[in-house]
Amino acid sequence: MNDAIDTVDVPAWQAHVEHLHRHFHEHAHERCLLWVNPAQADPFAADPLVQERRVQVAILHPRFDVALGPYLVPLDLSRSADADVLRSSMAIAWHAWSGAQLRACQGQPVAGWVASAAPPGQLAGHWARHCHLHRHNGLSKLLRFHDPGVREWLWPALTAQQQRILLGPAASLFSIGRAQSLLHHHAAPAQDDASLVLEAYQWAQVDDYAVVHAAWVAWNAMQPADSATLAIKGWEQGIFSALSHASRYGVMDAQDRQLFALHALQLNDDFHRSERMAAVWDKTRAGDFYSSAVENVFKRPADQFHTLSLGA
Repeated sequence: MNDAIDTVDVPAWQAHVEHLHRHFHEHAHERCLLWVNPAQADPFAADPLVQERRVQVAILHPRFDVALGPYLVPLDLSRSADADVLRSSMAIAWHAWSGAQLRACQGQPVAGWVASAAPPGQLAGHWARHCHLHRHNGLSKLLRFHDPGVREWLWPALTAQQQRILLGPAASLFSIGRAQSLLHHHAAPAQDDASLVLEAYQWAQVDDYAVVHAAWVAWNAMQPADSATLAIKGWEQGIFSALSHASRYGVMDAQDRQLFALHALQLNDDFHRSERMAAVWDKTRAGDFYSSAVENVFKRPADQFHTLSLGA
């Protein structure tokens, strides 16, 4: 008799699904809300359960298409159909951070999972009215915190009060981060229906999120393994700090800032302090693009700059 037992490969994200099941079992007063971002494509467009229950986060602005805005879906994880939606959403969220998906610019269709005792409509209304749209420097700005990549960097940059306002009536937020770990953001409940207000230095960092993300994707694509990532917690803070220096050097063009961030990833976030870089900054302060300044000073293509030894 063959005692061997056939086994089924357990997906790498299964532990995250089990974690969420445990959380909502232990916090029975909280409802699980799937949070979907259909801006590029809705992976649940053909799912009748999801489409029947969806609660739109109606961000009212003339230049924002409400139909492409995020929406919430209440799930009862004691029901098999709802649990299947949770599993599907976890698989989608996990694979969205794969190298192939990132290079294809597919975005993050699963914003995460929300734990909330409040009605979904109350939470959607709070976010739509008080958290997404902002006035800054005379412009209307959309804070895309429903993107888990944005929220991963935004959350630690917020004060405790700002975190409470962003959560609103929600108890906590779960999402998959760049390292494909399960992130859990939580804070004490907000005491009122205040609007989220960011300081100028916070907006400066938010404005660089797309730049740093693009540099990170490019850096990952250069690594030998598809799953390559920066394992050091908080690595991005050094890059954001370096970019604040880039602004003082006159490096303002988005593509130049992306190249600068990539060089910081390839070398180190202090590379710009090297004495050999002084001639580059003389040129950028005079109006030259960073890429051309590097090529003029070092006599090599900017994409080969990281092979140089800048010394102390």
